[in-house]
Amino acid sequence: MIDLLDANELRRHAELCARRAEQIIAQRAERERLLTMKESLLALADTADWLSGRTHDLALQAAAE
Repeated sequence: MIDLLDANELRRHAELCARRAEQIIAQRAERERLLTMKESLLALADTADWLSGRTHDLALQAAAE
């Protein structure tokens, strides 16, 4: 199970989704689902970082300065 508080783990799962989406065997609907999951996992990772007082996203870091 994915630890929803571990931003690094969420990013690893997002990368796996991206890789699977790029495989030739992925059909269009599955590819779209995987890319949506990737974006959602990255958003969760950013939120987990924010909740723990860290910022991963460069845009968030720039806004904080």
